[in-house]
Amino acid sequence: MKRVAARVLLALPGLFILTTGVVFLTNPEAATAKLLLEAQGPEGLSNLRGLSGAPLFSVGAMLLLAAITEKLEYARPAALFLLTLIGARLASHVFDGPSANLVLFLVVPTVAFSLMLVGHKLLDATREA
Repeated sequence: MKRVAARVLLALPGLFILTTGVVFLTNPEAATAKLLLEAQGPEGLSNLRGLSGAPLFSVGAMLLLAAITEKLEYARPAALFLLTLIGARLASHVFDGPSANLVLFLVVPTVAFSLMLVGHKLLDATREA
């Protein structure tokens, strides 16, 4: 039972990140509207697909692969991504000034990282037992 719970906890953030990547790949205008960004022409849309959609899709896929195969080393890109995202949000607060959405900007990646971390620890515990 712990093994299934661990895999689910790893897979949930992976699905969230992968789905976000799919939105950037398939409909970048919708993705950017929520983020208060605007693509300028085909080059801007291409940049959004390539520089946002592709990495998000890839990181989410790696996390799902970690959940499916139980190879925790596949989760490392997602851990690095989420920790860097949290750091970037904090840096933006310091350098760019406060945002009314700072709590939301921090809660989403922190919850995703926490789920991933608990899943990782549970999976490790089932291996040792």
